Amino acid sequence: MSKQKTATKDLSSQDWLVAAVAALAGGGVEAVKVEPLAKKLGVSKGSFYWHFKDRAQLLAAILDFWAADFTQQLIDNAAGLATPKERLRHLAGQALIKTALGIDSARAEAAMQAWAATDPRVGARLCTIDAARVGYLETELLDSGLTVSKARTGAKVLYLALLGLYTARGYNQDLADDDAYLALVDMILE
Repeated sequence: MSKQKTATKDLSSQDWLVAAVAALAGGGVEAVKVEPLAKKLGVSKGSFYWHFKDRAQLLAAILDFWAADFTQQLIDNAAGLATPKERLRHLAGQALIKTALGIDSARAEAAMQAWAATDPRVGARLCTIDAARVGYLETELLDSGLTVSKARTGAKVLYLALLGLYTARGYNQDLADDDAYLALVDMILE
C-alpha cells in the first residue's frame, strides 16, 4: 500500500505554490482556492494553514514564487556560461520549455498578465518582474557589444516576442514557432 500525503507536514509551501500556479494557469486567479487545491493535492485544508495564514498570503506568495522561480532562477541558471551570447541563448531555450514544475508556462504567463490587469497591486508587481526580465536581457545585450539604444530595444523585442509566442501557443501552434524565436535571438545578437 502506497503512503498518501495526509499529515500537514508532508507538503511544503513549494508544493502548495506549484499547485496554486497550476490552478492560476488553468482557471485564473478565481481558481486559486484552498479547498480545491487541498483536494487536488490529496490533503486536508489543515495542511494549507500549516504554511499560509490565508488565501491572501498564498496569492502574495505566488508573486514571490513567480519572481524567484520563473524569473531569477532562469537568470541564475544561465549565469555560469562564459559569454552573453551563450547566456542569452540558454535563457531563450529555458523560456521556451513548455512545462516547468508541471505548469504550462505559456498559460501561467497569460494568467499572471490577466490577474495583473484586474488588480493594481499585482499589476505593479508584475511590472517589476517584467522590468527585471527586460533589464537582464538589456544588460546581456550591452555586454555582447550592442549600443545602449539597440540593447534596450532588442531586450524589449525579445521579451515581447516571447510573450506573443506564449499567446499563440494557446490557439495557433504553427505560429508559435520556437525555432523562429531562437532565430530572432540570434538576429539581435548579430
